[in-house]
Order: sequence, then C-alpha cells, then structure tokens
Amino acid sequence: MSDQEKPLSEEQLRERVAEILRRIRHERDQWDGGVDELKALFTGPMEGAARHLVEEAARREKLELQWKLEEMLEATAPPPPPQAKKPEPEPEPEPEADDEPEDEDPSGRVVAPLRPEDLVPIYEDPRGLLIHRHRIDGRWILTQVNPMSGQPQSMELSDAQKTQVQDELKGSPYWVEEPAGGGSTILS
Repeated sequence: MSDQEKPLSEEQLRERVAEILRRIRHERDQWDGGVDELKALFTGPMEGAARHLVEEAARREKLELQWKLEEMLEATAPPPPPQAKKPEPEPEPEPEADDEPEDEDPSGRVVAPLRPEDLVPIYEDPRGLLIHRHRIDGRWILTQVNPMSGQPQSMELSDAQKTQVQDELKGSPYWVEEPAGGGSTILS
C-alpha cells in the first residue's frame, strides 16, 4: 500500500475495499494478503466506516471468502465499551412458612395459601374429577382434566357452586367425605 495512500473519504474507502476484493475474489492464494490489506484500513479515523464497508461487501462474496472476512472482522473487532457495574439488588427476605393465613380475598376474608398438604380429598371420581377441601379455611377446590391439553386444571368453587356440585353429585359413590345434612359441615 506504499503507492496508494490511505483513503480520505468514504467513497475512496469504498473503492479501495471493492478493488481489494475484486483482486482476491478468484485467487484463493491471494486471500491472506488481501485480508491483511483490509485490516490495514481499520486504523485511523475511518475505522468504523471501513469495518462497515467490509461487512457489507463480505455478504456478497463466495461463502468461503465471506467466512475468511468474517473471521478477520471478529479478530479485529474493538473491545466492547466498559459498562458501569450495576449494584446487585439486595435479595428480598423469603417469607417464613407458617400456618397463618397470608392473603386476603377481594371479599375481605383471609385466604390461606394453597399447599398440597392442606388439601383434604372429599370427592374422587376415577374418570378425572377431584374435589378437595382446604383444611384451614374450608374452600373447595375442583380439579378436572382439560380435554384439549390432557392436563389437570383446578378452580376454587364459590358457595353457590358448592351447593350446585353437591346437588348434582348427590348419591354418587365417589364421595370420600360424605356431605352430611345438606352439606353444612363441608361447606364451611
């Protein structure tokens, strides 16, 4: 590159990149020398423009030459700017597990967390319908298989739904805990 000075404008830079690639494109034994010439363009004030032009031109080359150019671009890539170290947020203390009710229902009543050990089975139909009563607050949880996904789905039953389920399933042999006298003990 002694007979040609470094390009001063982006247009001259573009022409220089194109000329180097044109010269080495079909001469595999010239690739290393051409890559070195392209690397030399990455110094000085036009480094960013030169990198961009080589990246752009590499996309239009034969795959093997494209790989060679990409390797050179990766090897000569400037280091990423140092990022300000963000202070790590302090971990929130985990709430202690206890048998106390934690959440509040929109109706204002206190709702205990739903944990498997607090669920008492009251109805088990082998076809996939399960009803559990929460040991602490008496809520009913109905679980059934979703026919679309095959996965179990659970939902909490309101008082009206509890009564409806009791009426519909009255006399069923699958009650584990029998609803006594209209179900007043189970509903509460």
